[in-house]
Amino acid sequence: MKRNSALYGAALGAALMYLLDPDRGRYRRAVLRDKTISTVNRLDDALQVALRDLRNRAVGMVAELNAWLTAGPVPDDLLVDRVRSNLGRVVSHPKIIDVKVQDGFVTLSGPILAHERKPLYRCVASVRGVKGVEDRLEVHETAEQIPELQGGVPRRRIRPDILQENWAPATRLIAGATGTTLALNALRHTSPLTAVLGLAGSSLLLRAVTNRPLMGRSTGTAGHRPEAIQPPRPGAETEATPAPPSEREEALH
Repeated sequence: MKRNSALYGAALGAALMYLLDPDRGRYRRAVLRDKTISTVNRLDDALQVALRDLRNRAVGMVAELNAWLTAGPVPDDLLVDRVRSNLGRVVSHPKIIDVKVQDGFVTLSGPILAHERKPLYRCVASVRGVKGVEDRLEVHETAEQIPELQGGVPRRRIRPDILQENWAPATRLIAGATGTTLALNALRHTSPLTAVLGLAGSSLLLRAVTNRPLMGRSTGTAGHRPEAIQPPRPGAETEATPAPPSEREEALH
């Protein structure tokens, strides 16, 4: 206990000497004040964005739940538009998928790649107002012999926000609050379980603050490797570009 008090006192004394230095103390205090104000302003802005995102998500969930509870029969033409607006999320060629609706039952037809069939079925079945899905799709393992399936933009699997590389502000706020609670609880209670939870909470807090994965590094486009810039060979520029004439040669001409 006395050793810790001595360490705290030494640290406090060093901080006071640093800030109250006769020569540079005034400048250091001004820099510290400006940095503190800037940090507080950034934290306030981030908190406002996170709270706004959390409020919007809550309003959206309530509206969606209310729509499910009070949902009536959906016109077939409106249901076609709803289904077609979701096709681009799961298939690489949404325009070649034919969608027909009769009394709430959706019929899907047209060519499709094999790995996109199940995601398409689940996506259409989850659309509000759909009573059932009839699969009449032409499944192809590859697009080699099917011109309609060639090209396009591959779709990635939609993952929960917590599993994505960049978290939304609301997710960061909730994760940061949870991590802080776990870390503080580990400081107050000493046990193997609270120590493990405290370490997990600290990692979660760090992940929420930095908004970057703790392991590995983020990459840009998959498979993209920036090519090295090769320096010019000595004398190459001289061979390609003739030397400018001297002043004496210009005078003779």
